[in-house]
Amino acid sequence: MFGKVFAGIAAAGVLAGVLATGAMAAPAATTAASPAKTQRPAVKDVFGGTVTAISDTQLTVKNSKAGSKTFLRTDATVVVKGRNEKASWSEIEVNSHVAVRYEARDGKLYAKRVHIGRAHLAGKVESVSGNTIVIRTRDGKDVRLTVNGSTKYFEIIAKGKRQAGTLKDIHAGMRLLTAGSYDASHNFDAVLVAYRNK
Repeated sequence: MFGKVFAGIAAAGVLAGVLATGAMAAPAATTAASPAKTQRPAVKDVFGGTVTAISDTQLTVKNSKAGSKTFLRTDATVVVKGRNEKASWSEIEVNSHVAVRYEARDGKLYAKRVHIGRAHLAGKVESVSGNTIVIRTRDGKDVRLTVNGSTKYFEIIAKGKRQAGTLKDIHAGMRLLTAGSYDASHNFDAVLVAYRNK
């Protein structure tokens, strides 16, 4: 069962739901189907999920319950992170967790505001050395996770149940989930780490 949870976790972007410890959770997608009587665009629509593709002009976000949506960037698109700190479009990365406030117009979705949350990763631990954990993701890529004294660890002991853990519990061969952000060297600064000992 745990393997199945890991299998879809990276694509679905639901690490926050598993940990429930302050990682930015995806807002429930609001379908907000406007009545036929109203022609005004639904400017308050919000869609949350994990970034699966991004270019200079558009952003694709996948939500585990509502599927994927592609949003077009405009000159008026605003990007923020953290507690509404101003950010740039270039800071949005694949696997970033975002909430997009958008406007539907002429059959297309236009991003009004993008809030960047923490990126999520899942994989198998290849090695642990000091404050570095190397994991191999499902697509075969090795990613270096860097941890520090502020990193929080959680051991998943049963469905919906977890307890505080430590770096000492992490070992090669186990699977883990993590939330954090990439640094300039494309290493992953882990803020949260969740795992299960067998």
